[in-house]
Amino acid sequence: MLYELINLSIHNLMRARSRLFMTAGGVTIGTAAVVLLIALTIGLQTAAEASIGDSTSLTQITLASSFRRDSASPALDMDAVTELAALPDVAAVIPLLSLNGFVELRAGDLRGSAQIYGIYPATLAYMGFTTQEGELMLDNNNPYGAVIGGSVSGTFSDVNADSFSSQTVDLTTQSVEMRIYSRGSNSTSRKVNFTISGILNTGTAQDSTIFLPMQTVIDLNEKITGESVDEETMTFSSIIVQATDRDTAATLLEDITALGYNATGAGSSLSEINGFFSTLRVVLGAVGAVAMLIAAFGVANTMTMAILERTHEIGLMKAVGATDRDVLTVFLIEAGMVGLLGGSTGLAISYLLQHFANQALISLNESGGLGFLAVDISQSSSSLVTIPSELSFFAIALATSIGICAGLYPALRAARMTTVLALKAD
Repeated sequence: MLYELINLSIHNLMRARSRLFMTAGGVTIGTAAVVLLIALTIGLQTAAEASIGDSTSLTQITLASSFRRDSASPALDMDAVTELAALPDVAAVIPLLSLNGFVELRAGDLRGSAQIYGIYPATLAYMGFTTQEGELMLDNNNPYGAVIGGSVSGTFSDVNADSFSSQTVDLTTQSVEMRIYSRGSNSTSRKVNFTISGILNTGTAQDSTIFLPMQTVIDLNEKITGESVDEETMTFSSIIVQATDRDTAATLLEDITALGYNATGAGSSLSEINGFFSTLRVVLGAVGAVAMLIAAFGVANTMTMAILERTHEIGLMKAVGATDRDVLTVFLIEAGMVGLLGGSTGLAISYLLQHFANQALISLNESGGLGFLAVDISQSSSSLVTIPSELSFFAIALATSIGICAGLYPALRAARMTTVLALKAD
């Protein structure tokens, strides 16, 4: 029975094609407005998140000894590591210990520099690093096997040159010597023969860092300062707390701050950005909804006119056995099809405009036309106009629902007509 009613509805709509296309056109404009405005906020939000950092940096919270609030603030020792690890939503706690000296890298007449940090080998994997060469691995059995930042190779310069000019050294093939200088007026140097286990990809806060096993840095600090270091009571230079995911990073940052630590993290900025764009999405979505509301009045008007024109036909349907529910169903199907047609067309137009808009932005970005707004939108994942699949389904469902809702009152009027009065109509 439903199949016959659908066929009848399609036949009725095709009898007035021009009215159908004009009415669906209003829904098309409304749908395209809603989709494009929301898609723009999604793309801008993605670009803003990318400007903060990658997924790992967005879940990292950093506690630094040099930024303690006051003497009463908790020290960054093993007790702090234990306390932080007990907090909810913590994936890992990663202590770092800096070398108490200056580092010079030598490759022939070239001199480079880097900051050395000690890290427990088991926690290195939680930093979220990826390597461009070698392996992300430290081993206490290889105390001077190092993982180095991606920019260390570019910190070299020629000591014999008249002017400073940075040069890049291939650290995997060229012999490099590390010299460690103690601080103070009576500075002494120590030659260290190290090997490179892996070179990190660039784009992290540790681009100019050399990582060594924690015990190695402890031993070097003891030799530099001449004082023994108790691993249980020593103070770490910094502690990185890795949250379980983005959504918990901001809450975890608040929990850590409440314990008295001076902590910083991109998660709080991410929460602010998400809040701003959520509000912006609602505002722009409401603007697009105005167009949908206007389209709804168009659908209601079209259905009302159709009922007035087909009053006699409605009487005939009832005279041959159609129930009020059948009449109601026919007109609701017609209204829903108007919404579905308009929504589908609007979505197709949105995808087309999305493609042209992103291509235009890519061209402007490559030519520098975006100025300080320039971002990398060469990949679809970072397009400034982004239509996710759930938005597409929402747009189709919204347009169809608006069509049905707009046609509900006219359909009820048609269903409630008496057969005799409907047959008398011209």
